[in-house]
Amino acid sequence: MDIQQAFGLSKEFLELSAENFTKEQVQKLWELVAFHSELYYRHENPIISDSEYDVLFKKLEVWEKLYKTDIHISSSVGSNIEQSSFQKVAHSRAMISLDNTYNEEDLHDFDTRLSRILGESSELSYMIEFKFDGLGIELIYEEGILVQAITRWNGILGEDVTQNIMQISNIPKTIDKKWRFEVRWEVVMPLSSFHRLNEYAKQHWQKIFSNPRNAASGSLRVLDTSITKQRDLMYFAYDVSDTSEFFGWTYKDMIEYLASLWFDISSYFTYCENISEVISSIEKIGNIKQQIDFEIDGLVIKLNDMSLWSEAWFTQHHPRYAIAYKFPAEIVTTNLLSVEHSIGRTGSITPVANLEPVCIWGAMIRRATLHNYDEVAKLWVRVGDSVFLKRAWEVIPKIISVAVAGIWDDIVPPKYCPSCHTQILKDTDKVRYYCPNSYGCPAQMHEKIAFAVWKHWFDIDGFWEKQAQLFYTLWFIEHIGDIFRLKYHKKTILQLDWFKEKSVENLLTWIEKKRTLDIVTFLKALWIPWVGKKTAKTLSVLFHSKDDICYQLLPPKDVIEQLPDIGPEVADWLRNFFMTQEQEIRDVLSELTLIFPEKKITQWKYSGKKICITGSFEWFSRDQLIEILESQGWNFTSSVSKNTDYLLAGEKAGSKLKKATELGVQVLDLEGFLIKS
Repeated sequence: MDIQQAFGLSKEFLELSAENFTKEQVQKLWELVAFHSELYYRHENPIISDSEYDVLFKKLEVWEKLYKTDIHISSSVGSNIEQSSFQKVAHSRAMISLDNTYNEEDLHDFDTRLSRILGESSELSYMIEFKFDGLGIELIYEEGILVQAITRWNGILGEDVTQNIMQISNIPKTIDKKWRFEVRWEVVMPLSSFHRLNEYAKQHWQKIFSNPRNAASGSLRVLDTSITKQRDLMYFAYDVSDTSEFFGWTYKDMIEYLASLWFDISSYFTYCENISEVISSIEKIGNIKQQIDFEIDGLVIKLNDMSLWSEAWFTQHHPRYAIAYKFPAEIVTTNLLSVEHSIGRTGSITPVANLEPVCIWGAMIRRATLHNYDEVAKLWVRVGDSVFLKRAWEVIPKIISVAVAGIWDDIVPPKYCPSCHTQILKDTDKVRYYCPNSYGCPAQMHEKIAFAVWKHWFDIDGFWEKQAQLFYTLWFIEHIGDIFRLKYHKKTILQLDWFKEKSVENLLTWIEKKRTLDIVTFLKALWIPWVGKKTAKTLSVLFHSKDDICYQLLPPKDVIEQLPDIGPEVADWLRNFFMTQEQEIRDVLSELTLIFPEKKITQWKYSGKKICITGSFEWFSRDQLIEILESQGWNFTSSVSKNTDYLLAGEKAGSKLKKATELGVQVLDLEGFLIKS
């Protein structure tokens, strides 16, 4: 079976119901699962996602139960590949997998089944911890000294990787324990290290890892231990081989004991009185994944009373006293069918992948941006490839790597604009390709008009993107000034489908109300490249009247560059824009009344202090808070860096809060912020 065949066959089996398998199909499924296990455990190069492998594995288990077969391929754990560069060592107790569940019903079934096995009528208590997506390892200490480390491999035998393990900085090489002691743990690669590794790989045309787990495994199972040392791996202890020593203990006590020996443990341990509390805790987990620097693919639920573990015992595949609750799949595989070259309002061309529809987190995904053509080259992705697609916590879908290479076309920038057929240009020393026909390109004008009427710019109520595109297509709006001349087309608009007298009247009324606006809003709505809300406010000090704008009364470039956060590039774009778009600017000014606020010099207590915002707030929108900030002299920034003075954090604060904590940036809650303000 080759990789292309395996990928296609996997997709077929994922669509089939296990109850409808024929015996001939089951033989193929056996071979397929074994093939994927080899790619995953031996080569660290899977061609399907973990969640897809779990589905295939579950279907194999269903068939084995259905036909009561004596052959149980699903009982095997880890890699069964004989070939390996590392010496094999037997585990004192098999390192087997955990059973998986994805829903509340399965958790209740797990609890009911465990109570029946143990003969318990009272409620069972549990501990919850992170399920790290890493590589299982066993550490062996003799007389308090680390003497051996072995991988899980096939669960019965492991690979001796002692010398590699010695390179991991947070592993205790000695412990305060005088007899043989075997600890089990998960080796992981921090997400920050994983991103740096892949970025380096892209820049140097090396292998790109599809996930941190494969990167960690590949970094540990190498003969050159200096590579392991460079990869910034970490570990977390979660179990011991001989649990008889801890008979009568709780799992919580054992983990705390491991911590007392200076083993690193998970930062998340939660005690639950019963399975209902377990489910409640899972529901409250929220966006915790965004706040930690490790990949977790779920939570592990374990019976807290370790004296009951031996009674619950094991199946051939998993312990009965524990189960893994898996989060919804974030990574899946799909096929890249074609690529469109999308034109934005500034003329930038972005390759957008059209995908074979695939469901992630309840959403059917058909398209994903490829960002730019340099990124395409670094990913080595082509039309016809099967790719890994990630969509985490409702973030925009992203192609992260190639699963199976196809034989179709390379993805290259077009020579001519797909919309207006103008020759495409490339920014010097940048990755950006763009169409220079700023005001003659239909695709750009669609975006620019929709952008201008948006709530943060002209904020015209009832003026939606589809309406803007329709009016441009019908030649009602060719330039930004035409927005304010739309009233002359009222009769024709009323003849169109979906437009009623009342709605059209309301739209035109709102347009009239927006004829008077401040200079900052005007500059934002002009579509000057690189000029957003913050930069527009900075540039507004250059203009004191309409004449300053109409007659391009701009100071020299070196003076513009002295303004805060304005560099040579923005200064060049600004001067070039006002020279080349003079007629466009005068046209829109003829329809508007501009407000130029008095320039008052006020020294606030926090003038110039940089502050960032993350999370949500009950009584204020993000824009309202920014307005308060800027009115009192704060310098709002959209990201956290070492130069940030404060972070204002609300509910569901994400990665910015974690970064601020790491950098020592002072964090304020809303009450603290209002007091300071």
